[in-house]
Amino acid sequence: MDMQWTVFVRKHDAPDEVALATFRRPMEDAAVGDFGLSIAEGRRLLLQLQQQIAQDQIVAYDLDRRYCQRCGAYRRIKDWRHRKFATGLGPIQVRVPRLVSCDCDSERDGLRPHAQQTRATSPVARLLPGRRTPEVSYLCAKHGAASSYRSAARAVADMTGLQSLSHSSVRKETILCGQHIENEQKLIASRAGQNKPEGASHLRVAIDGTVLTAASTEAVTRFEVVAGRVERDGHMGKRFVCALARRDLTKTLVAAALDQSGWIPSTEVDVVTDGARGMRALVTSIAPRVAPKILDWFHMGMKLQALKRPLCAVTFPCSTRPALLLQCETLWREMRDALWRGRGEEAIELLRVLAAFLKHGMKELPPFYASCAATARGAAAALQSFLQNNRRDLIDYQLARMVGRRISSASAESVMNHVVNRRMSKHQQMRWSMYGAHCLLQTRVEMLDRRLEQHFDAWFPHFRTPELQRC
Repeated sequence: MDMQWTVFVRKHDAPDEVALATFRRPMEDAAVGDFGLSIAEGRRLLLQLQQQIAQDQIVAYDLDRRYCQRCGAYRRIKDWRHRKFATGLGPIQVRVPRLVSCDCDSERDGLRPHAQQTRATSPVARLLPGRRTPEVSYLCAKHGAASSYRSAARAVADMTGLQSLSHSSVRKETILCGQHIENEQKLIASRAGQNKPEGASHLRVAIDGTVLTAASTEAVTRFEVVAGRVERDGHMGKRFVCALARRDLTKTLVAAALDQSGWIPSTEVDVVTDGARGMRALVTSIAPRVAPKILDWFHMGMKLQALKRPLCAVTFPCSTRPALLLQCETLWREMRDALWRGRGEEAIELLRVLAAFLKHGMKELPPFYASCAATARGAAAALQSFLQNNRRDLIDYQLARMVGRRISSASAESVMNHVVNRRMSKHQQMRWSMYGAHCLLQTRVEMLDRRLEQHFDAWFPHFRTPELQRC
């Protein structure tokens, strides 16, 4: 004997019930695989429920708009068409009525009165013009910003049952979402700096740049991407990114990020960059109060390590290091301490002495250590040029660290890694159009900031997302 269940649904004020699905389970030969409903059965039940509710909504929506909203004339049904819609529970096929246009539509379009007999309009088409629910668009944009378009298409198809979903559809929704986000950021930037009840007293902006490989349709082989983030009171504020060669647009996005982080004209902004030209000016052109420039300790530390490694190298099996390299290592430590404590001129002079020692003593070293000394000499020359070109920006890093200032651009490198490299550069050999990359990055920034749901809620009234339902 088998157990059997039939699920019915009935709309309020409707006398008839509609059977959605029937499930059977054996009793005698029952196994653990028969326990409860399977995922496929649950999806089929929800899809049938979705089909019934959507069809009832279409009929009710049509009856509510049967009369012309301009002249009040009754519009009869011309025919019924089958339409397929993509929903978060799978694809559904419903019957959609088309209405005969009234006379006011013909007069407005400059047609003869009898022409309206051949023209048809569909109120439902205006409700869902893309034949895709906002929830599906949200899933496409979210997964398209997190992984490759093909991987995102497979993930959304497995989640919703839309097996015909293609990567081009995911790309279209992601780029469309990025366009909406950019328009909203422009609107926010237009009123940036207005008085706020809780304006920030101090903000930190970490900004960096990288390059992406351009598609064959672009006029360049590579293009630059500028990205950064704003920190307020040690907490993450707002990220921003721009992949278009438009400096005014980059400034607009930076201004919007500052405004959303609580910036007002009296706020002091601390800018952290890697020393690249033009990055700091993106912020100084917007914020009147900017903290003094600091030469990035992160990149300086990388150059110091490049000098230290050949000085401390040891051949195998371990042997006694030459006295010259030991003396140079001591000079390296003194130079590093002088840089850390703000004695820039002293550090440059120690570096000159170290380079002179290597130049005159490397000829007397064994082959292995002579090679190490030559490498160290090149690293010393690069570090010396770097310090001399930026000597005005050398500060007392120890004191700056004690008062809470950011002395390293590691945060800028981190935001570049999170926003750009993980999706577009590392592990994925892709070529990008400049506009496609820009729109994708706008969507990705909002996804990382957990603001993507807010944008969809503003675009689509009564928008429902899995994240909001879990809350």
